[in-house]
Amino acid sequence: MSLEDLYSEIILDYAKNPQFKGSLENAYENHAKNLSCGDEINLFLKIEDDIIKDAKFKGHGCIISQASTSMLCEALKGLNTEKGKELINEVIKMSQGKSFNEHIIGDLDIFKDISTYPMRIKCFTLAWHTALETIEDFEEG
Repeated sequence: MSLEDLYSEIILDYAKNPQFKGSLENAYENHAKNLSCGDEINLFLKIEDDIIKDAKFKGHGCIISQASTSMLCEALKGLNTEKGKELINEVIKMSQGKSFNEHIIGDLDIFKDISTYPMRIKCFTLAWHTALETIEDFEEG
């Protein structure tokens, strides 16, 4: 993957698209910050009957972190929490250059070569680690 591919039109579109920006009332919320580059998000997951009904975020950061967070919100909507955690864990494995289930990842494989950019891995995974923590908060009640 070239640097130009990393900033493909699709990724740029997700980064600029405000569709998933905002907050949700009565949602589980977590805050995360990438100290190495300043990416910062507040992630909101509305979970009802073990289904992730909606996902939104507030925050700022680089194009990779913003696109990754938008794609996460889109990917998690409608999944039950177990499937959500499974997706998150596969995405994190992908970002680390480990083998992953392409069927579960789906279109998120646009980031499959992110592991070749070590400085960008934390930008990419910030939202995914935050979502996993948020689902675990829900499970703990």
